Amino acid sequence: MAAQILITGATGFIGRQLTRDLLDRGENIRILARSGAKARQLFGKDVETTVGDLADPAAIEKACRGIDVVYHVGGIYRFGLRHRRELWRINVEGTEHLLRCAAAARVGKVVHLSSGGLMHKTRGEASYSGELDENDYPLKAPVFSSYKYSKWHAEQRALAWAQRGLPVVIVSTTCPIGSGDEAPTPTGQIVRDFLQQRFPFYCHTALNFIDVRDLSQGLQAAARSGQKGRRYLLSHENMWLKEFLDLLSQQTGLPAPQWCLPNWAIRFAGMGGDLLEFLNPHCTGARVCLETASQAKQARFFNNARTREELDWRPQRPVQESIRQAVAWFREEAEVEIPEATPTPLGSPVR
Repeated sequence: MAAQILITGATGFIGRQLTRDLLDRGENIRILARSGAKARQLFGKDVETTVGDLADPAAIEKACRGIDVVYHVGGIYRFGLRHRRELWRINVEGTEHLLRCAAAARVGKVVHLSSGGLMHKTRGEASYSGELDENDYPLKAPVFSSYKYSKWHAEQRALAWAQRGLPVVIVSTTCPIGSGDEAPTPTGQIVRDFLQQRFPFYCHTALNFIDVRDLSQGLQAAARSGQKGRRYLLSHENMWLKEFLDLLSQQTGLPAPQWCLPNWAIRFAGMGGDLLEFLNPHCTGARVCLETASQAKQARFFNNARTREELDWRPQRPVQESIRQAVAWFREEAEVEIPEATPTPLGSPVR
């Protein structure tokens, strides 16, 4: 008999891929969604929808009844101090609501999606190797990053419930990429800006990319084999931002930026973004703020060897394929106008 599965965030980029993959496996899916119309548009009658959000304990309690496995993918992804209260309400208190209801419903497994961006290693450590892994989790919450602050505290709630006996596993992902990035995520915004030729500069930033389909498979592997209270890192290809933009150029035929913006200039732009948000109450989020400027100067390469071994999971799709998927989706579905250009053949993966 197929398991009864609850997915939060099912209408988002990662959640919709996971939902469709589980439907293809014949699973019974219930989702918690703010919009029933959006759920029907994406999944038709294939899923059961509980209308509500993570700030609605009654809706969460209803959604958890009779559930075997919960995938907690939902949350908000915004930057800047202005959003600190909303991030806490949804990402932290919403996670607490969900875990409490899951425990009351005797759910068999909860997979909590977190962020690989929380990982941090001090260069003074003797073991520093330049690559982060599942053990490089900070003992204190990041102070000047509202988003990471909320995700750190959400993980603490998940770990606390695991200590109480709830079978919770934590999955930390790096930058997802692929088709369907409607919001978009920061990765999707890079692709979209590049296609619209709104990326005149780059910065010296190290990133890690994972295809959203491989991420979905990793979440499912965590549900099958993840150990209670354990953290798993879903990551794939490490590369510098300039290398990623060069691959976008090869795929689209559009020119990649050639000028590297220094860190002081990025920080100055971040201050301007914060000021814009402060002066404009209708602004939904500055693209560049001090929080994103701080992240831009960080080098984050990852090593997921332990996760691959423990979950028997391997990412299969190279970033070039993911870029093709993302570019095609933005062109066809999001109707992003791309200037006429001739793509050049993609070479071997950049390392």
